[in-house]
Amino acid sequence: MVIGIRKDFKLPQRLSYQHSILIVDDEDSILNAFKRILADEDYEVRVANNGLDGLNILRSAKKPFSLIISDQRMPEMNGVQFFAQAKEIFPDAVRILLTGYADSDSIIEAINKGGVHLYFTKPWHEEEILLHIKQSLSKVEILAENRRLMEMIQNKNKELMALNKKLEKKAEEKTNDLLIQTEKLKESYKKSQIILDGIVRTLSKIIETRDPYTSGHEDQVAKIACKIAKEMKLSEDQLSFIHIAATLHDIGKISVPSEILTKPSVLSKLEMEIIKTHCKVANDVLKSIEFPYPVAEIIYQHHERMDGSGYPRGLKGDEIALEARIIGVADVIDAMASYRPYRPALGVDAAIQEIVKFKGITYDPVVVDACLKVYKKTSANPKDGKSLSIN
Repeated sequence: MVIGIRKDFKLPQRLSYQHSILIVDDEDSILNAFKRILADEDYEVRVANNGLDGLNILRSAKKPFSLIISDQRMPEMNGVQFFAQAKEIFPDAVRILLTGYADSDSIIEAINKGGVHLYFTKPWHEEEILLHIKQSLSKVEILAENRRLMEMIQNKNKELMALNKKLEKKAEEKTNDLLIQTEKLKESYKKSQIILDGIVRTLSKIIETRDPYTSGHEDQVAKIACKIAKEMKLSEDQLSFIHIAATLHDIGKISVPSEILTKPSVLSKLEMEIIKTHCKVANDVLKSIEFPYPVAEIIYQHHERMDGSGYPRGLKGDEIALEARIIGVADVIDAMASYRPYRPALGVDAAIQEIVKFKGITYDPVVVDACLKVYKKTSANPKDGKSLSIN
């Protein structure tokens, strides 16, 4: 199998409900092997010999499927074609591709068109694939819990809107009544902010639990980005917006295998393509949340660069939101200054040299200038911190 497993990997805790799994393969021996592997697990396992039968099972399902596994080479419809339709039926299901050959172009097509999360080459080891199945189902439960929290904040927002309409009516009747209701609105708003902050913290911790080497990275990027924004004299609303987006900027890495995130060597072309999907994944996860700011779009853009050399859409100049340009610089500063499994920490000075070297090319010159001013202030005043990334 191509994707390895860390020696310190632990089995996920017992899952909280029975998951449905669909396995599609034209070889009965493969289907029987999966039935045997999963026989002792509390899963509802369905099988199909081809993609068309698999789609029919998905369309007629009475409850969502958590995991879909499919072979690549099958008659009538290959794995990529099958997954392209399957993800429309159950977009939240984890999709795993089985292939008898390691073709990078086919795998990249599976990631882009079929939304494939993992792939295994045949023959695979039963113990390894069972571990990844359990890890994938644990991720499904984490995302389900996040959706529950998202629905909670959306419901709270609806309550606030309803309360606001009542307040407008009261304003026409009594000033005293208006003051009383205003205090209630403020209290309700505070509670809503507490829930929103809780959601942001919960989401930001998800990627830290999967990549211990970048623990604290989101918080540091948020601190640096807000310092730059203050130096640029942006509004308090923009500062709040930048803080939320920076804290969540790497949430899309929840879909990246932990073996790639913690790999102690240079990533391959295929692994880099997988890493690059995290911007779109973050947008897909967050765009349904009714944030008071376009958080999902800003995170979608934080790896774009002024000359169009960034990803995922190759945006240029003013096509990139100012907030995304600020977070992009802050992300580079902390990433270079911090230790990574494939290299030692390079330090803040090296990071500053990097953004100065490419000022006006890949990085917004106004943002770079503001960053340099912050760096000089924090260097000159020990009370402000020993480096740009410390309060």
